[in-house]
Amino acid sequence: MDAMQLIGLDVGFSAKKATSAVASLAGATIRVGRATAIAASRNRLLGDISVANMVAIDAPLISADDKRIRSCERLFARGQFQRRCKAGFSHVSGTGLELRKAGLESATQLASLTSISPTATPVPLVLAPRNIIEAFPNAFLGVCVSAERYAAMPTLRRGHKFDWLYGEWCRAGSFRLLIEELASVLPELYRSQCENNRDHEERAALVCLATAASVAAGRYTAVGDPMGGYFFLPPWPLWADWSRRELDKQRHVDVQISVWIDGVSFSAGRDLP
Repeated sequence: MDAMQLIGLDVGFSAKKATSAVASLAGATIRVGRATAIAASRNRLLGDISVANMVAIDAPLISADDKRIRSCERLFARGQFQRRCKAGFSHVSGTGLELRKAGLESATQLASLTSISPTATPVPLVLAPRNIIEAFPNAFLGVCVSAERYAAMPTLRRGHKFDWLYGEWCRAGSFRLLIEELASVLPELYRSQCENNRDHEERAALVCLATAASVAAGRYTAVGDPMGGYFFLPPWPLWADWSRRELDKQRHVDVQISVWIDGVSFSAGRDLP
């Protein structure tokens, strides 16, 4: 079997400043670093990637000309998700629509390096046949943090939530648990890479890489719909009790929402495992 190749991309808008980051896995080798929004800058961090089995980008994969309000974003702006791992709205002018534009541009940059081979476990792909998916690092981390830890969460300045969530994963040993779930894909090196990294953008790229690994291993959760796209999130066994209950509650508010767990789609009328 060929070695697994994965890419995680933290999207940045600047063509001059390294506000983006790329994490790549080729076999047992992991590379991570900052880059600009220019393809050449990102490509230098791809190492031995020839054709990635899966690519995860932390931006919507729909056009900025599409002004629809995405159901996955609405769900993660309600209930307990609102304070704990809220999604921003990408249909709003300014940063929101810029993120949609950057998402598709990034997907186009990486398209030639992305496999079109079907995965062993079915995946709801918005950009089919390319194996490109949307990561949401705040929620990837956030749904696994316990209610007790959220109760102890300090008042955080704007933009600091991700690093607090990341710190909670390090404190709780959650990266080790993730590797246990994804042992067929993620090497042990991934844990030390995550726990020793202090760079905000590089951390986000490493979470995007974990998102790609989850889907490649067929151990993922996805929330959304075919038109607005899906957030791809951690394996279901890693979710905290509160986030499982909250997802089950909020998915019934919007009939468009489907929840995918390990390749199986659960519509509103079907109980989650």
